[in-house]
Parts: sequence; structure tokens; C-alpha cells
Amino acid sequence: MQPQSIHDLAPVDLPPHPRVFVTGEGLQWCRSLTEGAVWARAALSRLLEAADAPCEWGEPVRPDHGTEMLNHAFRQILAFHLTGRGSYRDSALAAFRRVAEAYLRWPLVDDHTRGAAYGLGESRFTIALARVYDLLASEGLADADRELFLQALALTQETTDRCRHTTCGNHNTWNLVARLAAGLSSGETSLVRDALDGWTFNGVPRYGLIHQLRHDILSDGLHWERTPGYHFYTLMALTSAATMLANAGVDIWHAELPAQMRDDGHDLHRAYGPEGGKCLKAAFDAPFYATLGNGDFSLLHDSGLSNLRGVWIWGPLYELAYQAYGDPKYAWLLARIEREYADWPGRKYPHLPMSLQSPSGEWDFVLLKDAEHPSGHFSLAEDCSISLAGVHRQGCTLFPVTGVSILRSRPEDATGTAVQMFWGPHSAGHQSPAALCLDLYANGRCLSASPQSAGYEDPLHLTWLRSTIAHNTVTVDGRPMVPYDRDADSIWKTDKARGIASDGVLELFQPEGLFKACRASNEVVYPGIRLDRTLVLTDRIVLDLFRVVGAGPHRYDYAMHILGTPTAATESQGGVPFRDAGYRHLENVRAIRAPTGAADLAWETACGQLRAVVQAGDGSEFILADDPVSEEVQALGALEPIPRPSTLLVRSSGDQAMFISLWSTEAHDLDMTVEDGRADGDVAVKTRIGSQMERWHLPWAAEEVTHEQLADSLEHIEQT
Repeated sequence: MQPQSIHDLAPVDLPPHPRVFVTGEGLQWCRSLTEGAVWARAALSRLLEAADAPCEWGEPVRPDHGTEMLNHAFRQILAFHLTGRGSYRDSALAAFRRVAEAYLRWPLVDDHTRGAAYGLGESRFTIALARVYDLLASEGLADADRELFLQALALTQETTDRCRHTTCGNHNTWNLVARLAAGLSSGETSLVRDALDGWTFNGVPRYGLIHQLRHDILSDGLHWERTPGYHFYTLMALTSAATMLANAGVDIWHAELPAQMRDDGHDLHRAYGPEGGKCLKAAFDAPFYATLGNGDFSLLHDSGLSNLRGVWIWGPLYELAYQAYGDPKYAWLLARIEREYADWPGRKYPHLPMSLQSPSGEWDFVLLKDAEHPSGHFSLAEDCSISLAGVHRQGCTLFPVTGVSILRSRPEDATGTAVQMFWGPHSAGHQSPAALCLDLYANGRCLSASPQSAGYEDPLHLTWLRSTIAHNTVTVDGRPMVPYDRDADSIWKTDKARGIASDGVLELFQPEGLFKACRASNEVVYPGIRLDRTLVLTDRIVLDLFRVVGAGPHRYDYAMHILGTPTAATESQGGVPFRDAGYRHLENVRAIRAPTGAADLAWETACGQLRAVVQAGDGSEFILADDPVSEEVQALGALEPIPRPSTLLVRSSGDQAMFISLWSTEAHDLDMTVEDGRADGDVAVKTRIGSQMERWHLPWAAEEVTHEQLADSLEHIEQT
């Protein structure tokens, strides 16, 4: 399909009210559902119970009660439309009148909010204001009320003008949805065009939704802030915008917009092209392929979403996407969510789907044409493309714009082994300094950990989560990577503030054959030092080669954080003090005797034993420690607590270093011999698991990894 003109999306004429949250046709459909479908009757009962609850806010109406009052009025006016009871409309009208009158008196706070204490809350206030007016106006209003309410809606322009996030971030996305809702509700089509195209206030330009669809959903389908949690938080806003615009006759669900090829002047990130059309659908598709296995995501950066099943907390995203696209993998996910949460203790409303268990489920059910779907179909074993740039082949996935490679040994089997490497740029404030970070997965579970905190106010977020040693990569000289290599008092640093492009380089993506391999490098996050990581995956082992090449002597710390308890029998040498940033949070620090620069290690995990053979050269130090933990860590989608991680730290010094590790969850002898190589050259490694012996050739040039089975292995295969 040819890309659509970016100027074709603004509505010329608006349909009659209601047209913001739902249309008259949608309300009629919902009423018919409540007469026959068990889930719809249960949803209506929940709505009516909330609408009937007594609420007293006192006088005068304060901003900290405004959104709560609007939400109550919203419940009541929806209850009116679904039951026809005039008392609900009268009550909603009275509450809305009080909020509108108060809103006109409230001053601007900190020059950017009026109805809430912070920007995202202000967006929610404006959206609620627009929704309630729209549903009230559909039944006719007295002239005085209409004038009052339109005056309040017009005043929301002051806050949407002043939102401090003006370009690519999720804050601006929600602000644009607020502007869109106010425009559709009031009938001011100029505000609708603002939301789509952006506008300028006090000389400061603001990006619109069209920019975000063309640029901020990357050309491999993932959101530019590079965390699954914020991908879905932003997609929640874009889904709301798509639903509202569809009510007005504008289809951004299916619009093919041309990928952005150059800076619009104030871009926060550098991901442009390739040429072609981009569709919102890709943002729903990409997360399926961003999982390691069994739906598990890496918890790298500020995500908090541990499994795809947890998307229900953002509401009926995939129900609405299924209504728009009819994609069987969305139905597959919805069926899986219901199955895996069937007996979840937190499921308060047993007759409602999980996406309606959240507080907004009180009214979101009105948007659904049905809550019962086919079983659907999805398989990671099937090749496909993801938007313009994403590649899924032989069960392995490459997100070349995000900067993520995922290898899976048996994509059709959720218990198969998998690895993920992140090699993208540090261009978003929700990221941590973790170039070439590795995640391990086997036996249906993530085995490696990324650091978590209890939120942005948690001191660990700055001093641990934003340190490099907390991640599964290499730290140089005890300092975090760019942009956290200098003392920082902010958790929101990006490479752009330093004028540095921190992008890594994809050196290899090799998904075909008896084994899988990928490789990436980075020469920017530690200026003057090359980090280079190669991963090899078979059905039985993971081979990890991490080369570090510097100019002059440095200290290199290779870290792996494992979700399990070390059970190594190697004698401990006692405590080792750490004082560097990040390091000081490690607990129960102890050294392991490894005089030859190699160690055999094991961890007891929730899915059995994880074993590793690690080699780093003579004189290297091997250290075990316990990671710090925060209370109330979010792990959305996890059905059981995430185990406490422990750290393996291997330390080498010199001009260069080479860390080689062999990992397996099988109960067989595990061995590895480095036959030849150095950090800046070709490497040959012989591995053995049980009786299977293989030799691996890992070239220094950007060429494919090769291997050969050794004679003992072939004899064993013939005998068995």
C-alpha cells in the first residue's frame, strides 16, 4: 500500500454527539449486549454500583477532587445512556456543573496545570471533562449550561498549550489526546487539527500525533523509549486517539503514513526511515516478537512488564485492536490471558475479562463489541516482517532500529533456550547505561535479571538502576557508561544532552542452521574502548564471548545477574569491600579461588540448576555477591514473585580483556577450552556438554560464526 498523505486525516465535519468516548451506535450495541451476554450484564452491574455510591466533596470544589468528581459524573451519564434512568443524568449534570464552575476559578499552578498536580494528571482531567460534556450534550442542554461547559472546555487550551513535554515523549502523547478530546467534544475542529499536526505556543513548536506515528513508533514497531512498559503506556494513549478519531470518521487504525526521513527540528531521537508506509498495527504486533519465550520480556530499563500477559492493566488494547484488525494472534493473546489468570487471587470480578478488572474497566466495557473471541493462533516458528525494518526468521528476531537481537533455539516450544542482547542507543530518559546487555532464558523462565526499583523516588533508581555494574555487561574502571559516566543527580540523562550518539553496531545476525548467533559492538559508551559481544545459541548451550579492546590499561568487570542462588563448591576467600558507585549496593560479597582465570559455577533457580564455565585469563578475579532489593518492585504479568538476583563479577585488567562463558541448564558435564585467540583477533573455542563436543570459530572480522562437531561427539551419536 502506498503511504497516505499526512494531510488527509483531519475531519472536515463532525458527527453529532456523542463522538468522543463512544458513539450513539456504540451505546446501542452495548445496550443489546447487556440484555444477553453474561459478561456485559456483570459489567453494567459494576458500573451501576459505582454510579450509585454516595459521594461528598464539600465546598468549594478543589482541584484535588476534580478528576474524581468528573469520573463519577462519567459513570452516571453512561449509566443514564445504558438504562434510561433520568436520575443518573440529573446527578451527572449537577456534578459536572460544579466542576466546570470551579475549574473557571482555579488558577494555573506552576504555569502548566489547573485541574491536577502534574501534567499527566492534567491530561486525564481534560479527557474526562470532554467525555462527560459530550455525553451530556447528546441529550440537549440548557443554553446557560452549554455556555458554561464550552467555556470550561475552551480553557483547557491553556494547559494543553503549556504542557512541558512538547515533542516525542509519552507525556506529550497524552497531552495530544487531551487536546483531541476537547476539540471533538466542543466541536472545535481546529483543536483536532492541532492534535494531529501539532501547533506552536509562545514560539515553541509542539509535535502532533502524526509525527509520533511516523517517527516515535520506530520502523521495527517498538516505541522509541525502548521499554515494553512504556511502549504499552504510550499505545494506550494512541489507542484512545484512534478510537476517538474513528468516532469522527477518521481512520488512523489503518492509515499508512510515510516514515519520517529527517529531523522535524526538535526530535529527541535519531531513528529515521527506511522509506515506506508505517501503520499503527505494527505497535500491536511487535511485542509478540520481543518476548524471550513463554511471553516473558526482558526487564531492562524502566519497564516493569515481565510478561505479555500483563498488558491487561492498560485496558482493552488488544480487544480494540482485534475489533480493528481481526488478527488471530490478538485473539490468541486474549485467550491466553484469560486462561492464565483464571484462578488468580487478584481477579476481583470473575465474570469480566482481565482487561476490565482495572478501575477504568468500569466504563471501558462500553467500547467492546464482544468479550468472547476465537482461540486464535500465534507461533514464533513462523517467519514474518515487522513493520518496515523488523525481521523474524527461523524463530529469531531482529529489531534493528530499537537495537535488540533475540535468538531462540526452539521457537515452537516455550521451554526452549533463548538469549537477548540490547545494543541500541541510550536516547531516552527511561533507559539505563547497559550497552550489550544480555538476558538468558530457559525452561520457561528468565534466568538473568535486570535491576528493579520501587519507583523513580527510590534512591536505588539513581545509584543502582542507573549504574552499569547492575546490568549483564562490562563496566570499565568502575564507571557507568555514557551518559552516566559523570556524577549525576538525575535519573533522566540521555546521550543527546552530551552531544554523543551512543548507538551500537550490529555486526552479525545469524538465525539459520543448526545453531543461532548474533554479535554487536559499541565504541562510544566508553570513549576509546571497544566493547564487542558474540552470542551463540544451540538447543543445549549458550556461548558468550565478550571482547574488550582498549588503548592503555583499564579495569574491566564482566557482570552477570542471575535469578537464583549460587551453589558453587569452590572455596570462598571471604569478604571483598566495594566503594564505587553502584558496586557499594552489592551485599554478601565474597571472592572465589580461580588461580587459572577460570571457574565452574552453578546456581539453583526456580526451574532447576543453571551451570556455567567462565574463563577470563590468568590473574582474573571471580566474585559472587547478592543484589540489593527494593520493597514493592513492580513485575507486571508475573504470576509469582521474581527471585532475588545474585551477581557474578569477573575482573580483569590490561589493555584488553576477553571473557568467555558457557551456560547450560542440562544436568551433564560442562566443559570449555579456549584453543586460540585474543580480544582483537579470531577466537577458537572447544565446548563439551556430556559426550557432545564441538569447536567454534568466532572471527574478528564481521563474518559468520562456524562450528564443527568433534569425533567423540559423532561416535556418541552413532552409538545412541
